[in-house]
Amino acid sequence: MNRCFLRKTCQLLIFAGALARLAPASPYDFNFGWRFAPGEHPDAAAVAFDDSEWEAVDLPHDWAIAGPFGAPTEQGHTGKLPWQGEGWYRKTFHLSEADKGKRLQFIFDGVMASPKVYLNGQAVGGWIYGYNSFHLDATEAARFGGDNVLAVHADTRRHHSRWYPGAGIYRKVSMRLVDPVHIPVWGVFVTTPDVSADQATVQVAVEVANTMAQGQDVELQSTILDPDGQAVAEVQTTLTIPAGKT
Repeated sequence: MNRCFLRKTCQLLIFAGALARLAPASPYDFNFGWRFAPGEHPDAAAVAFDDSEWEAVDLPHDWAIAGPFGAPTEQGHTGKLPWQGEGWYRKTFHLSEADKGKRLQFIFDGVMASPKVYLNGQAVGGWIYGYNSFHLDATEAARFGGDNVLAVHADTRRHHSRWYPGAGIYRKVSMRLVDPVHIPVWGVFVTTPDVSADQATVQVAVEVANTMAQGQDVELQSTILDPDGQAVAEVQTTLTIPAGKT
């Protein structure tokens, strides 16, 4: 635990690296330049699939909000909007050859519902609900030094709701490129068990993942900065993480 004077709000920086300090991963904005089409498209996950006639959309996107509103078959408690159905999203993006060796991860803040995610035609993950955020690692399907196609299938036909739930990728998507030794998504947990008008005790719990085939000696550095960027508390920890463990 470390103490941070709270005359101003403090911020926390976490670094983890194998033998050398590596900067934390910054998520890439992944919300622009998507293509969307409602309905069933059996080959939509394939790289060669032609989506040129699909609607160009940016995220967040809700395919049902455009209506038609008030359809007799729709329920009043879900806004009389045609939210039940299925749809596909596709996005083409480039990965640099210089990033080969990093892990490719995606964070979905919300997809309604039961999304299935494909990269370059390979299934890389999904979720079984519509209200939760989820993340996945798509490294094994990635093509570094070339174009990649991410496809997402959303299906609300088996979903039930007592209010309007939306349909599609209704929240933002982020992409991360991280080193084989890295802090996982949502891997930092900060609490302040003791707080007074002048100072606080800050407790930091950090996960570190090692995706390499060998164990790694890791240095973990936790630093609390004031609003002017000055360090007011710092802890360094050295630990050994076995291969494939967090």
